[in-house]
Amino acid sequence: MRADARRNRERILRTAQQVFATEGLGVSLDEIARRAGVGPGTVHRHFPAKEALYLAVATDQLWQLVAEAEALAATSDPAALFTLLSAMMASGAENVAVKSALAAAEFDLRTAAPDVAAGLTRHVADLLDRAHAAGAVRSDLAVDEVMALVAGAFAAIRHAGAETSRTRSAHIHRLILDGLRPQPR
Repeated sequence: MRADARRNRERILRTAQQVFATEGLGVSLDEIARRAGVGPGTVHRHFPAKEALYLAVATDQLWQLVAEAEALAATSDPAALFTLLSAMMASGAENVAVKSALAAAEFDLRTAAPDVAAGLTRHVADLLDRAHAAGAVRSDLAVDEVMALVAGAFAAIRHAGAETSRTRSAHIHRLILDGLRPQPR
């Protein structure tokens, strides 16, 4: 891809991410083009259907989380798992509309973007191992349970009607993360 095409695609993704998070999924591709400062044909060339843009936004968010996980893995912080999980839940809460659209379109990111999903899960597993070794998490916690709880956080946020309240969604995140910590005896 040419450099200008890459820049345009990136601008479209950033604009779509912001628009979907703040205004929902009803915004047209032409309006996203206008706000991104590109022509409608540019958007349609990169994303022939809105579902392709939803998937690209979600995949891009996951790659950003993988990069954050890699940075956290380079530290020696035994609580880095909690930092990453907080970021994952916040990312999902901010774009619950995109996640809902993918679910409605029957897109499973593990299938649609297996490399990024596997990479994120691998980093969560590594950070979980570090947290286990430091006694920072429950000893009976497995990576598939952690990933299920993150996915469940999105459903909990939606169920509580907390999609538009960072305070309420952050409270739900804290409740979930507190459940991962070792329990006093």
